[in-house]
Amino acid sequence: MKKTIMSLCAATGNFGLSAGYIYYSLDGLDDSQEVFMGVSYNTLLTPTLKIYREFAHYPSWYLTASVSHAFTLNEQATLNLGGQISYLLSDDKGAYPQADYNCKEYGVCDDEFSNFHDGAISATLPYKFGKYFTVTPQLYWVFPLSSDASDEMEWRSVDDDKDNFVYGGLSLSFTF
Repeated sequence: MKKTIMSLCAATGNFGLSAGYIYYSLDGLDDSQEVFMGVSYNTLLTPTLKIYREFAHYPSWYLTASVSHAFTLNEQATLNLGGQISYLLSDDKGAYPQADYNCKEYGVCDDEFSNFHDGAISATLPYKFGKYFTVTPQLYWVFPLSSDASDEMEWRSVDDDKDNFVYGGLSLSFTF
């Protein structure tokens, strides 16, 4: 999967505003496109609300509420901790069905998904080195927020029985 993001961000007083477009190039599936808008408030835990609208092949709304905090460790390193909850509202039972026994056994899904979906806890540790480089180890845990979400996440799972996932990575960025 390739992900391309174009976004605009602005701040006024303690409020931050963002808007953008995301293109997902998916191997073996129809590519996905979405637009998003967000607002954050610069205070303790930096509360943030975002709304995503997928409009290409998987029509749905995805709403998130998150908090995060950065702990400066030294001039080079900052520990970022965050938490997020989401609500998924599907417009198409073929794209995001409410998974149940019929979906799993017969491939027949009776309704679109509309419920709290997933929660996520994250930790990242950006480390600046040299004048232009930052390396960032990242760790995430994603878990369902409702029994409907648990069913849907298990249904989409590669091994068909997992509803929560731990994943991570390492990014290297260059800024000038």
